Amino acid sequence: MKFHHIGIFCNTINEGKKNILNLLKPKKISKITYDKNLGVKVLFITDKDNIIYEIVAPYGKKNPVSKILKQKKNILNHIAYEVKNFDNVILKLRSKGFAPLGRAQPALAFKNMRVCFFLTPLNFIIEVIESV
Repeated sequence: MKFHHIGIFCNTINEGKKNILNLLKPKKISKITYDKNLGVKVLFITDKDNIIYEIVAPYGKKNPVSKILKQKKNILNHIAYEVKNFDNVILKLRSKGFAPLGRAQPALAFKNMRVCFFLTPLNFIIEVIESV
């Protein structure tokens, strides 16, 4: 697995962007992606060390973000990895006690490559991103 990004949940893209830009100078800022299927809006900010921060905000009434923000838990929501053998990695993680938080789904932010989220045995979340 190759490290890809750190996902941060926030109420709005602008709120998240403002806070990250108060912390660091960006090397690159993406356009906002609106993904109805996943119920999120995302913006990627890359810093000078090539660390990518994914700002994730709710998009629509059925979204995975609003409930978490209300609970004030898991705001620094996940660490993401790209993998080449997506299906094999999913099976391997499950066999090692990683609990899927839903089914694998295509994500617009990743050109419709599949993503899947897992709760790790240490109780933090990882995202697995299918890569070519």
